Amino acid sequence: MVKSEVYITRTASYFPNEPISNDEMEDYLGLINEQASKSRRIVLRNNGIKNRYYALQKDGTPTHTNAEMVALSIRKMLPTVEELKSIDLLSCGTSSPDQMMPSHAVMVHGWLPETNNIEVVSPSGVCASGMHALKYAYMSIALGDKQKAVTAGSERLSRI
Repeated sequence: MVKSEVYITRTASYFPNEPISNDEMEDYLGLINEQASKSRRIVLRNNGIKNRYYALQKDGTPTHTNAEMVALSIRKMLPTVEELKSIDLLSCGTSSPDQMMPSHAVMVHGWLPETNNIEVVSPSGVCASGMHALKYAYMSIALGDKQKAVTAGSERLSRI
């Protein structure tokens, strides 16, 4: 068996809307029993996060789906129709899909109508789904089954 070389040639990311400061978090996510969280400041001080991005408005109205955010990231990475058409594997891991069926990667594929009929894979599970997606893409290329794979790891937990 001949093993093909595998390289990561590009990366991209997408964050929805404007960054939200820690002081604004509860304006977006709400209060618990009409009270501010007692542990929020301790947790935020210890994790070092200064701001975050939410795919929703202050009133809770969603602005983006998980699948849409992945597609927007892919479009940043592969901005031309020719580059999108060159993909032959889309492997998208998440633990927070927008719905049960069709799968997350199928929904991402739907946001990328310029792509051809391609293989899509949707690893799921907490913490490691993005790495499973990357491993599947790596193995597919290394074994010579695919030529150009796009892998994504994404979450959209703000709706929960």
